[in-house]
Amino acid sequence: MGIRREKTCLVLGGGGARGVAHLGVLQVMEREDIRIDCLVGTSVGAVVGACYALNPDSLSESRRALAYFNSDEFAGNPFKKVFLKSEDVEQNFLSTLISSVKKSYVFSNLLRKKAIFPGERLYEVIADLVPDREFSDTKIPFAVPALDIHTGEEVLLSEGSIRQAVYASCSLPGFFPPVEHQGKVLADAGVIGPVPVSAAKEHFDPLVTLAVDITSTLETMDSMSCGLDVILRVESIAGSRLNILELEKADVVIQPDVGNKYWSDFSGFESLIQAGVLACEAKLNEIQTALRPRSFFWKSRVRS
Repeated sequence: MGIRREKTCLVLGGGGARGVAHLGVLQVMEREDIRIDCLVGTSVGAVVGACYALNPDSLSESRRALAYFNSDEFAGNPFKKVFLKSEDVEQNFLSTLISSVKKSYVFSNLLRKKAIFPGERLYEVIADLVPDREFSDTKIPFAVPALDIHTGEEVLLSEGSIRQAVYASCSLPGFFPPVEHQGKVLADAGVIGPVPVSAAKEHFDPLVTLAVDITSTLETMDSMSCGLDVILRVESIAGSRLNILELEKADVVIQPDVGNKYWSDFSGFESLIQAGVLACEAKLNEIQTALRPRSFFWKSRVRS
């Protein structure tokens, strides 16, 4: 009987710009010599996870991301500046989009097309951030969940092109068209679970599962002005309930204080990283406690 290698699995959740906090979590884990044996990430968690699995150096990846968001290439692309909101964009992208939906512009467009934006625009962003490599090139075993919209099943991608898998995982239904990949039609699995703990446990069967949740807190909503507000509110409630169920399956949950930061707001890059650092530091005792008894169990299994 073979020895299971994947002792500790880190699961990185989705949440747009808030995913920058994942880099802070990774920095603390490196500093404290907490070994990550495998990674699973969805949506922006897939972006960060892919980059880190290929290059397990959080400081290097943080510098690379910061350089990208400060680059002329980023600043000179109107779509990227709006989709990945920077400090000089006056109005939040999501607010603008919802406003447009309420005015029926986007809604009528959705009746005629598969998505609001062409997939090529999203792929350009992914290509800027994720190297064009294969899963076999990773230094840490890595997998990406995606939703097969034909069968309704969640699939875990762990072979072939990493960039294409991340692209599928980031294709938010309605915003971008689904991605045809490996004979399936795939979309962002974050709609059924922002933090894919179950998928990680099923695929890698780790002894310890550490989950990073960057979703915003569901707050009380006093009034809703139209039917769209009600639909979006119910969707948020359902997503929050599903996320709670997923997080209960993790050994330790790390929740950076991202406030109510919009998923498309990449301003305050350093503060997001620091939120990840502080959240992980606050959980160090829990992490060490979760790892300690399992390490003894692991050694006994090896001896036997």
